[in-house]
Amino acid sequence: MTQILNFILDLIKTNSLLAMFGGGFIEQIIVPIPSPIIGMAGGAFIIDRNIPFFTALVQIFQKVSLPYSIGATLGTSLVYLIAFYGGKPLIEKFGKYFGISWKLIEKIRTDFQKTIADELFILISCSIPMVPVSLITAFCGGFKVPAVKYYPMVFIALLIRSTILGFLGFQMGEAFLGLAHGLDKVESVLTVIGAGLILGFLFLKREKWLKKNE
Repeated sequence: MTQILNFILDLIKTNSLLAMFGGGFIEQIIVPIPSPIIGMAGGAFIIDRNIPFFTALVQIFQKVSLPYSIGATLGTSLVYLIAFYGGKPLIEKFGKYFGISWKLIEKIRTDFQKTIADELFILISCSIPMVPVSLITAFCGGFKVPAVKYYPMVFIALLIRSTILGFLGFQMGEAFLGLAHGLDKVESVLTVIGAGLILGFLFLKREKWLKKNE
């Protein structure tokens, strides 16, 4: 895994646009790669630290965020599609151990579709650098958020996320690696917490749903 990461980092230094696209794509498929590293590396290696603030922001968007977000959005398809098509069979087989049924999932999905809650959920959660994108992607796929809603929102969110990370890398230079690994540890903890919160959310919805249907 370290060799793959070092290869991507070296590629960013020499072939920036292709590396940002490929790094974003690979990052979403190979989970052990610390997700903050690619965006921060782009800001540290590609953008000249001596240019003015607003010029730097424009270049971060053009050379880091845009290619990275296109690649990362495509990369989320694997988890999204697995959860989209495999979520129902898994819930039907193992949901009973957690008190969750597919009827409950359908009910929650219907409630989400009545408002813009699903779009806001994707946009806000995936924009935050420390929130694990793969967990949000799996949630969206499992709840069958339509692709026409999912892909535009996750793309915009990743643009925001990578711009923040790119700017942090730009400010820190090659010292970004320490912060990136620190953010990745936080992200790992948030993955566990997030999974627990999702199960808790489903359990509470289940209780409310059962009371309504008594």
